[in-house]
This record gives sequence, structure tokens and C-alpha cells, in this order.
Amino acid sequence: MICSHCSKQIAIDKIENIRGNGLRSEIQCPSCQAWLGKNVMLSWIKIIGFYSGVGLFVLSYFDAEARSLAMPIAIVCIMVMFITHLMDSLKVIEAPIEEIVDNSEHLKKYR
Repeated sequence: MICSHCSKQIAIDKIENIRGNGLRSEIQCPSCQAWLGKNVMLSWIKIIGFYSGVGLFVLSYFDAEARSLAMPIAIVCIMVMFITHLMDSLKVIEAPIEEIVDNSEHLKKYR
């Protein structure tokens, strides 16, 4: 995984802090301490698209009369699942507090 706040690689075994459970779980980046999570709505759309697509493929395999309607809907459901899978990535839920550094003396030196 890659942190969306600091763009550093996150190893799964380095994750120490987790809050929430299920689709609403969030992890804390070990390098920048930002809380990262996934979009719950996209995860639900992905799950529903997968199971409805597989269910409609099975229905169209066993029922020849429903095949002409079930196959196109199943293909659209699987396409929606793939699109939401590509869109679903870690987003910053709570960014770390950054300290304000007064570097005016350093800037005056170069003016």
C-alpha cells in the first residue's frame, strides 16, 4: 500500500494502529501518522456489483429463457465492479498536525 498523504510505501506488518472495523476500518501510516481509510460507498457498490454479476451469470447458465436479459445485466454489473475497484483507494481521513516553523531568519539571509 502507498500512503496518500506522504506517498511512502506502507508495509502491512508495520501497521500498529487500527480503528473501526469492517468497511469503516482506518489505519495509521507509520511514517507520517495520518489516518487512512477507504470510501465505504464505493466498497458497497463493488461488493453488490460482484455478487449480482456472478448471480446473474449463474442464472443465465441454468435458465435459457433468462439468458438474453441476464447476460447483458451481468456484464454491466461486472464492469461497474471493475470501475469502482479502480476508483477505490486509500484517502486521508485525518491528517497529522504539522508544526509551524518560523524560518524568517533563514529567508532574510538570501534576500
